[in-house]
Amino acid sequence: MLLIYGECESKAKSAAMLYRERFPEGPHPTRQTILKVIKRLREKGFVTSRPRVRRPRKSSTKMISENCGLAKSHVWTILNESGAHPYRFTPVQGLLPRDAERHYTRCNFVMNNLDDHPTFLQI
Repeated sequence: MLLIYGECESKAKSAAMLYRERFPEGPHPTRQTILKVIKRLREKGFVTSRPRVRRPRKSSTKMISENCGLAKSHVWTILNESGAHPYRFTPVQGLLPRDAERHYTRCNFVMNNLDDHPTFLQI
Protein backbone atom coordinates (compact mmCIF):
# COMPACT_ATOMS: atom_id res chain seq x y z
CA MET A 1 0.00 0.00 0.00
CA LEU A 2 2.81 2.40 0.89
CA LEU A 3 4.69 1.63 -2.31
CA ILE A 4 1.58 2.29 -4.38
CA TYR A 5 1.02 5.54 -2.44
CA GLY A 6 4.57 6.57 -3.39
CA GLU A 7 4.02 5.60 -7.03
CA CYS A 8 0.95 7.82 -7.11
CA GLU A 9 2.98 10.82 -5.90
CA SER A 10 1.37 10.84 -2.44
CA LYS A 11 -2.20 11.01 -3.75
CA ALA A 12 -4.39 8.75 -1.61
CA LYS A 13 -7.35 8.65 -4.01
CA SER A 14 -5.13 7.60 -6.92
CA ALA A 15 -3.39 5.04 -4.70
CA ALA A 16 -6.73 3.51 -3.68
CA MET A 17 -7.78 3.18 -7.34
CA LEU A 18 -4.42 1.70 -8.40
CA TYR A 19 -4.52 -0.75 -5.47
CA ARG A 20 -7.99 -1.86 -6.57
CA GLU A 21 -6.69 -2.44 -10.12
CA ARG A 22 -3.62 -4.41 -9.04
CA PHE A 23 -5.37 -6.52 -6.41
CA PRO A 24 -8.95 -7.00 -7.65
CA GLU A 25 -9.63 -10.12 -5.54
CA GLY A 26 -9.00 -8.83 -2.02
CA PRO A 27 -10.33 -6.14 0.26
CA HIS A 28 -9.39 -2.70 -0.93
CA PRO A 29 -8.23 0.17 1.26
CA THR A 30 -10.18 3.39 0.98
CA ARG A 31 -8.58 6.79 0.59
CA GLN A 32 -9.21 7.41 4.31
CA THR A 33 -7.53 4.13 5.28
CA ILE A 34 -4.43 4.99 3.29
CA LEU A 35 -4.29 8.46 4.85
CA LYS A 36 -4.63 6.99 8.36
CA VAL A 37 -1.78 4.55 7.71
CA ILE A 38 0.45 7.33 6.36
CA LYS A 39 -0.38 9.56 9.35
CA ARG A 40 0.35 6.73 11.82
CA LEU A 41 3.66 6.02 10.10
CA ARG A 42 4.69 9.69 10.24
CA GLU A 43 3.61 10.22 13.86
CA LYS A 44 4.56 6.90 15.45
CA GLY A 45 7.20 5.50 13.13
CA PHE A 46 5.36 2.23 12.50
CA VAL A 47 2.30 1.11 10.57
CA THR A 48 0.66 -1.48 12.79
CA SER A 49 -2.09 -0.39 15.12
CA ARG A 50 -2.31 -1.32 18.81
CA PRO A 51 -2.88 -5.00 19.58
CA ARG A 52 -6.52 -5.97 19.95
CA VAL A 53 -7.86 -7.33 23.20
CA ARG A 54 -10.15 -10.25 22.62
CA ARG A 55 -12.75 -11.75 24.90
CA PRO A 56 -12.61 -15.44 25.73
CA ARG A 57 -14.77 -17.43 23.32
CA LYS A 58 -16.93 -19.02 26.02
CA SER A 59 -18.44 -17.48 29.11
CA SER A 60 -18.03 -19.32 32.38
CA THR A 61 -21.75 -20.12 32.58
CA LYS A 62 -21.67 -21.60 29.10
CA MET A 63 -18.67 -23.79 29.95
CA ILE A 64 -20.32 -24.97 33.17
CA SER A 65 -23.57 -25.79 31.39
CA GLU A 66 -21.75 -27.78 28.70
CA ASN A 67 -19.53 -29.64 31.18
CA CYS A 68 -22.37 -30.52 33.55
CA GLY A 69 -25.06 -31.13 30.95
CA LEU A 70 -27.32 -28.44 32.42
CA ALA A 71 -29.22 -25.63 30.79
CA LYS A 72 -27.51 -22.24 31.04
CA SER A 73 -30.55 -20.83 32.82
CA HIS A 74 -30.28 -23.58 35.45
CA VAL A 75 -26.59 -22.74 35.98
CA TRP A 76 -27.56 -19.09 36.49
CA THR A 77 -30.21 -20.10 39.02
CA ILE A 78 -27.70 -22.19 40.98
CA LEU A 79 -25.13 -19.38 40.94
CA ASN A 80 -27.68 -16.79 42.06
CA GLU A 81 -29.03 -18.98 44.86
CA SER A 82 -25.53 -19.69 46.16
CA GLY A 83 -24.55 -16.01 46.01
CA ALA A 84 -21.84 -16.60 43.41
CA HIS A 85 -21.21 -14.13 40.61
CA PRO A 86 -19.76 -15.17 37.25
CA TYR A 87 -17.78 -12.00 36.67
CA ARG A 88 -17.37 -10.62 33.20
CA PHE A 89 -13.96 -10.30 31.65
CA THR A 90 -12.93 -6.66 31.49
CA PRO A 91 -10.12 -5.94 29.04
CA VAL A 92 -7.57 -3.37 30.22
CA GLN A 93 -5.51 -1.77 27.51
CA GLY A 94 -2.66 -1.03 29.89
CA LEU A 95 -1.77 1.17 32.81
CA LEU A 96 -0.01 4.43 32.12
CA PRO A 97 2.32 6.29 34.48
CA ARG A 98 -0.37 8.96 34.99
CA ASP A 99 -2.74 6.27 36.34
CA ALA A 100 -0.54 5.51 39.36
CA GLU A 101 -1.56 8.58 41.39
CA ARG A 102 -5.27 7.93 40.86
CA HIS A 103 -4.94 4.26 41.90
CA TYR A 104 -2.84 5.20 44.92
CA THR A 105 -5.47 7.76 46.00
CA ARG A 106 -8.28 5.22 45.61
CA CYS A 107 -6.40 2.59 47.64
CA ASN A 108 -5.75 5.09 50.43
CA PHE A 109 -9.42 6.06 50.44
CA VAL A 110 -10.50 2.43 50.83
CA MET A 111 -7.87 1.69 53.49
CA ASN A 112 -8.83 4.77 55.54
CA ASN A 113 -12.52 3.91 55.35
CA LEU A 114 -11.84 0.31 56.36
CA ASP A 115 -10.05 1.56 59.47
CA ASP A 116 -13.03 3.72 60.44
CA HIS A 117 -15.82 1.44 59.18
CA PRO A 118 -14.92 -2.29 59.10
CA THR A 119 -18.04 -3.11 57.06
CA PHE A 120 -17.17 -0.54 54.37
CA LEU A 121 -16.68 -3.12 51.59
CA GLN A 122 -19.52 -5.43 52.58
CA ILE A 123 -22.65 -5.39 50.47
